[in-house]
Parts: sequence; structure tokens; C-alpha cells
Amino acid sequence: MSVRDILRLLIITLILFSCSSEDKLVSEDGKVDWNRYYSTQETYKIMWDFAKMYPDLTKIYSIGKSYKGIDLLVMEVTNKKIRPAEDKPGLYVDGNIHSGELTSSAVTLYLMAYLLNNYDRDNEIKELVDTKTFYIRPKFNPDGSDLALLKGVSLRSSVRPVDNDGDGLSDEDPAEDLNGDGYMTQMRITDADGRWKISDEDPRIMIRREQNETGGKYYSLVREGIDNDKDGRINEDGIGGLDLNRNFPRNWELQYLQPGAGPFPLSEPETYNTVKFINEHPNITGIVHNHTSGGFVYRLPSTANPNTFPPADIELIKLLGAEYTNSTGRPVERSYTTPERHRYGTLISWGYWDKGIIGWVPEYWPGFTKDYDKDGRITEIERLRFDDEELGGDYFIEWEKYEHPEFGEVEIGGWRSMFVRQNPPPEFLEEECRIQMPWILYLAKCSPSLKGQNPEISEIEKGLYKVEINVTNMGFLPTNLTDRAIEAELIKPVYCEIELTGANVMVPGKKVTLGHLPGRWNYNDDKDFPSKTASWIIGKKAARAFVSIRVVSEKGGTFETDKIEIK
Repeated sequence: MSVRDILRLLIITLILFSCSSEDKLVSEDGKVDWNRYYSTQETYKIMWDFAKMYPDLTKIYSIGKSYKGIDLLVMEVTNKKIRPAEDKPGLYVDGNIHSGELTSSAVTLYLMAYLLNNYDRDNEIKELVDTKTFYIRPKFNPDGSDLALLKGVSLRSSVRPVDNDGDGLSDEDPAEDLNGDGYMTQMRITDADGRWKISDEDPRIMIRREQNETGGKYYSLVREGIDNDKDGRINEDGIGGLDLNRNFPRNWELQYLQPGAGPFPLSEPETYNTVKFINEHPNITGIVHNHTSGGFVYRLPSTANPNTFPPADIELIKLLGAEYTNSTGRPVERSYTTPERHRYGTLISWGYWDKGIIGWVPEYWPGFTKDYDKDGRITEIERLRFDDEELGGDYFIEWEKYEHPEFGEVEIGGWRSMFVRQNPPPEFLEEECRIQMPWILYLAKCSPSLKGQNPEISEIEKGLYKVEINVTNMGFLPTNLTDRAIEAELIKPVYCEIELTGANVMVPGKKVTLGHLPGRWNYNDDKDFPSKTASWIIGKKAARAFVSIRVVSEKGGTFETDKIEIK
């Protein structure tokens, strides 16, 4: 075994040892170190620790297995003593579908802890956890996430091996930390035909060679690694190549049009079990599908021309997105731009077109934003200065010579990109998580929310009574969520069902359908909330008779009135 292999094994062993189930990752008062990234094992341990601390507010279950057989865990957060989780409007929040986008997992896990730790401290949080359900899934793609975090491998999503270059080979584990420093960086290789040269401003920086430029020293820039299959190319296969967020069934397209789409829609266990879970939880009213990076949020449309959307839905999407800018100061971007820039087979497209649910794709971490010369742009010089002055120079690895088995003398170095460009350095992670909370909670607050008083009973004539209940939608969203849901009949209408003891229904039958109730956003009366009334004529058959009513809405919640005596 070479020294390099021994060093790599030592690093991996130390990392895995740090994931030991004996580690105390959550303090007795619910504190977690949010300025670090957690592996799947650590993340799941944090989830279980919180579940033990808050048994009345949590439930953890697996919705399936990953490609490598790891459980896909979801934590359900709600006050189960008030009503079951499925009887309340639900918000689905996930992270880490893309392997190196570790911040998205951190924000999702932070949300879980934020809700639980603040339940007894913040009346607004208590109201939310009492009346809503949060489905929280920090590790959408545990296989790829761990490969990125623990081994520094750069891959898009699934770890399913793919032969990207058509040579009949695919890499199972392409992590090639050649110099054994624990990081996957870059190699600069002297090359007369190379497209890069060293900057005169700072020898650490590589800049593009000018067109037709000659007479200098030029380089090729490639990711640290070796030519595994001896075809003259480095890291050509990598591991995986399938993009899980192109594998959903709405607007799915073949590989030639959408790279990474997979052999067929929902071919992967991670995506199949996501669709199955959302389909089996009709109370879900919104999707927050977390990603990094860029510092903005993608909104619908994603894979369809905006002209195909009901105009009211576009207006609603813009309205909900505006609150993201209000709370974070960051922009909202339309996922669909032109027919040439479609994103086929995305989760939020499937959620909207097939379930009538509005989904969002926050891209966390805007990158270093300190503009030293105030010229409105952040240069590589400014990024290096920030790293030198604010971060102790920890995130740029100085170029060092290395004897490469194929190319001879090369230099290895450059940015630790996963923790600078793709994710914030750990020192900034907690703040990045914190500023996302108001908007995510806002989306939960916007859900439809049905309320109703106990039924009113009036005697029509001896032994004959009229029973009425007024049902009100206190929420911002309508019970149908979107016009798309109405158009495609995706969400069942609200109904009321009467339960009688010592009496029977004369007309119109036990079940009365109310249709859908508008939300505050599309209701014209500023002084009142939208409501509808269900009524029955019943006959009393016993000396003592009782009535109760069950109100059912897939998206607005389900509740039962008290049992009232008919007098």
C-alpha cells in the first residue's frame, strides 16, 4: 500500500470515527453546532436525538432505500396530541438531492431543530406546530452526499455508475486525492496548447489565454486525478452522471435532450419514493426543494412555457416569491427562461402539473460578496483577499509540485470549491441557515386552514330539525391551492359529514360537498374570510339525540365538532 493510500485511509477512518453513534451531537438543551456539515449517519443521529427529546411533536420513518440501501428518512413535526399529522396542512421540505449541495441539507436540518427548540419559547412557532405538519427530509440523496462530504468527490447526484465517455468502463470510486492533503482541488499542467496562464496580479490565479496569444507559458487546468483507463483523459467517467432532479415524470426527456435524465422516469429509488410519499400525503400544500448555490430562489415555470400556466397561478407564484426577497433580500428567478433552456423532469414541475402544488428551489449561498473596491463586482483578487484576511487563508490551497504518473511534474492546488463556491465555509453556515427560516415558515402559514364552530340546530316542527355549520377558510391559499388543480381535478373538494345518534338524516344525505373555498389572496372581501354553509334536515327518533359534524379538506385540514345534544 502506497503512502498516499495510507493517508487517504487514515483520513476516511478519522471521519468515520467522528460519526460514531457515541458522539454527542445534540446537547441536553437542543443545541447543535451549525457551523459544520454533517454526514448522513450524523444527520440521522441528530434527527433521532431530537425525536427522543420531543416525542409528542415528532415521528421518524423511512420512505424507502437509496441506491446503496440507505434509509431515506423523513421527520414529521407536528403536535400529534391536537390532531393527527395527516389531518393538518403539510409542508414538504427536503435537501441534498445534488450531492455536493450540502447547505441544502443543513438548512433542512436546521428547520427541524428551529421548530422543536422554539415550540415552548415562541407563540408563533407553537401555533404553526400545533396547526400544521412539516415533512422534513435532510438527505434526499444520502449516497452521493456522503461521497461528496467524506471523500471530496465531485458528482451531480446518484452514485449509480455511468459510462459517460462510451469506453465500456465506469468508475466505482474515483476519489483521487493525489497529494493526500484531504482535499480534491485542481492540477495545472504545462501545455503549449493550454487555455490558461498565470495572472500577473497574483500567481495563485489562473486566467484565460487571449485568442491567438503566443509567446507565454500556458497550462491545462483539470481536476485532481489520474487516467484510470489509460485513454489520455482524467476523471472522464467520475461516478454517477444521473441527475435525480431530471428523473421525475412530468416533462421528462431522453438523455440526448436532457443529460442526466436516467433511462426512464422514476428509474431511481430516491425519486420513485419521493413521488410515492407525496402522492400518499394529500395534505401537502407546498414543496421546498433545497439546493445550492447562487443566493436566489427558482420559481415556476420550470419546464413549461409560462403561457401554458393559468394566469392566476403565475400571479400567485410571484406574490409568494416576493416574500422571499422581502425576508432575505435575495432575488427570485424564473426556472424556465427560453425553449433552449428547459429543465426537464424536475420535482417542482411534477408537483405543480400532476398534484397542483406550488414548489420552490432555493439556491443557497451567494458566495463571497465583499466588494473591496466598490465597483459592483467581486473579482478573484477580492475573493483571495477575503480568504486571506477573514478566513486565515484556509480555503485556497497553495500550488505545489507533484510528480504525476502520466504527466510528470504538475502543480496541485486552488480553491476548496465545495466549501467556497458551492457551499459557504463552515464559519458562515449557521447564518446562511438562519436567514432562510422566515420565508419557509411563511409558506407554511399560507396554507389553507379550515375552521368551523359547533353546528347550529333549529327546530322546524316537532321532531324535525335543521342543522347548519358554517365553514371558513382562514388561510391565504384556497383549498384547491391552484387553478391548475381545478382544471385537472387534482384536489378533492371540501365536504362535511354529519354523525347522528338517536336521529336520522331526511335530506340531503349524510355527506354535503361544499366545493372549494377561496383563500385570502383571491377573495374580494377585505373585511371577512371566505366561508360556505352545509345544512341538513334531520328527524329525531329518540328521547335523547346527538349530532356532530366532520369537515374534511385534503389541503385545509380535517376536524370534528363537539357532539351536541338535539333539544
